[in-house]
Amino acid sequence: MPALPRVLLLTAATLLTSGCRKIADTFFVVNAETEEICKTERSIAFPAAAPGTGMLTHTFEFPLGEIGADLPEGRLETEFRLRLFELEVTGGDVDLSGLEYAKVSLRRPGATEIIRTLLEYRQPTDAFSPTSITLRGVEAASVSQLARDDRLELVFEAQGTLPPQAWTADLRACAALWAEVHYFRFIF
Repeated sequence: MPALPRVLLLTAATLLTSGCRKIADTFFVVNAETEEICKTERSIAFPAAAPGTGMLTHTFEFPLGEIGADLPEGRLETEFRLRLFELEVTGGDVDLSGLEYAKVSLRRPGATEIIRTLLEYRQPTDAFSPTSITLRGVEAASVSQLARDDRLELVFEAQGTLPPQAWTADLRACAALWAEVHYFRFIF
């Protein structure tokens, strides 16, 4: 009988080290997902554009909640899905039809490098005089370790003819985060 525990241990070790890791990796998985999170910043002041200025930038801090606080250590996969980004003029008599291009990019708080552009907008030539821009998206950005952060930054950039007078706007963003942790580890 003392040989039986040794046989079981060697069999388990053999199964785990050969192709059975995929099976173990499938069973030792934690999934977490946030419902759609929306955040609005109201009455953001934009200065009058100086002649020749063609670029507008605003950084928008977006909360992710506490999704990553309880996730175990392990191989982490994430999907951040920015579903909606709106800019709506709330003060000043401005016309945004001169904006030719707008985009929203993702970066970590305090960082300078952009991780990925999430949404883009190009003004058609027959556009009317809008007082808002709405960007919608369905594609998910896969960024490793993103779920462990409690917030991120969305960087809004617009190019074209900017309003020559000061104005205010509300910004609204809605997104969801999905994370999956494979936490199986070999103990041999």
